[in-house]
Amino acid sequence: MPRFLTPDEVSLIHRLLPGATELSDRLLKDLALAQVEDVEVVGFGGVVFLSSTTQLFGSDIATAMLADADGVPVRVTLCLDNHDQLFELELCKVDFSPIIGVDLRSAFSEH
Repeated sequence: MPRFLTPDEVSLIHRLLPGATELSDRLLKDLALAQVEDVEVVGFGGVVFLSSTTQLFGSDIATAMLADADGVPVRVTLCLDNHDQLFELELCKVDFSPIIGVDLRSAFSEH
């Protein structure tokens, strides 16, 4: 079911995107209106960005490592499509076990 990004997802994308580039500025500007669908596969999570055009995977634009609630590392990847639009925000547990809950709000908190 299509939905808008949560505030935590928006914050995570802001933290992942490289700073002050033309591409980053354009992508961030479009986040408020972005429609997504949840990805629900065992060991994976995240969202797929919906588009009115046919999307094909283009490239990874950013990655980070976070921790799931059980302490197992989770790789977070922000992907672009073949038109340099947001394609997917993917969360993948390194041991492929089910994701319990990644606290996106505290994932990049300042210490």
